[in-house]
Amino acid sequence: MRKVIAITNRHLVHRDYWDQLEQIVASPIESLVLREKDLSEDEYIDYAKKALQLCNYHGKECVLHNFGRVAVRLHIPRFQCSLDYLKTHTSISYYMTTLGVSVHTPEEAHQAEKLGAMYVIAGHVFPTPSKSKFRPIGVSAVTEICKAVSIPVFALGGVNPGTVEALKNIPVKGIALMSGLMQSSDISSYIASLQK
Repeated sequence: MRKVIAITNRHLVHRDYWDQLEQIVASPIESLVLREKDLSEDEYIDYAKKALQLCNYHGKECVLHNFGRVAVRLHIPRFQCSLDYLKTHTSISYYMTTLGVSVHTPEEAHQAEKLGAMYVIAGHVFPTPSKSKFRPIGVSAVTEICKAVSIPVFALGGVNPGTVEALKNIPVKGIALMSGLMQSSDISSYIASLQK
């Protein structure tokens, strides 16, 4: 069974955000990436504290995103960022036991690994409304990314019950989901449909 990383986006949720997050972390996911990058740093700290409580209660990992100083300040050694962020904040890797980096090409994945990434999220793989202005990288690029690194690769972007089959023969460690989980009213069933 492939691992599932949940990525938050409060703008996609149709009900109470914290209720949705609790349903997500109570489901069979591996970890939750708190992505809310349009918050101020102070607002993000408040969100991080609440998300950490939920994740701790349900025994799931909470990974902070984009706000490296918050992760260090709250002593949370799990962080996800862009390759550009990592290039300009290379010391962040010294504080982290888990460090994920978003990539789009095999070259970026290789560079991320050299800079200390412990896993990469490759995307966006399939067409998705949140990235409609950008061309998806496709399954073949994800395959090449897997070959370029020795660390786990997760596929992100447009992964849903209709597209997940295309990833069947690709050596990804798992999938990363945003829209599907943020909008689902039956999260456990939705994840089960992706892990068949």
